Amino acid sequence: MNDASKTNAEIRKWYLEQVAQIPELNEQWSAQGLSAKERAKKAWQIRHDARLEAREMMADPEEIEDLKQRDIAEYGNEDGPTFEFLVQEWREAGLKGNAVYVAIIEGARRTNKGINKKLEI
Repeated sequence: MNDASKTNAEIRKWYLEQVAQIPELNEQWSAQGLSAKERAKKAWQIRHDARLEAREMMADPEEIEDLKQRDIAEYGNEDGPTFEFLVQEWREAGLKGNAVYVAIIEGARRTNKGINKKLEI
C-alpha cells in the first residue's frame, strides 16, 4: 500500500496530525470516565497505528527497513514500543500507579524533533 505520490515530509506531517489529536481525545475519554490505563492504551494505539500507517505510505523499502531496525534496537520490536514495554519502562523509572499511564499518554503526543527538523517541518 505504498503511496509514492507523498514525500516523507508530507507523510511526517500526516503522522504529526494524527498524534496531535491525542490531548483532545484524552480529555474526551477522561470526561467519559475512562481510567488512566484505558486512556493510555488508547493513546498508545493511536500513535502505534499512525507509525505503521506512515510506514506503509513510504515509497523506499530501505528507509522503512532502517526505521524497523532502529525500533528493534530501541524497543526490541520492529513496530516500535509495545504498551507493555512502555509500562515497564516507566515503572523502572520509578513511577507508580496512574502516574505510569499519565506518562504514556503524555509520551504518545511527543514526537522526535530531530526527524521533524531533518524533514524541515
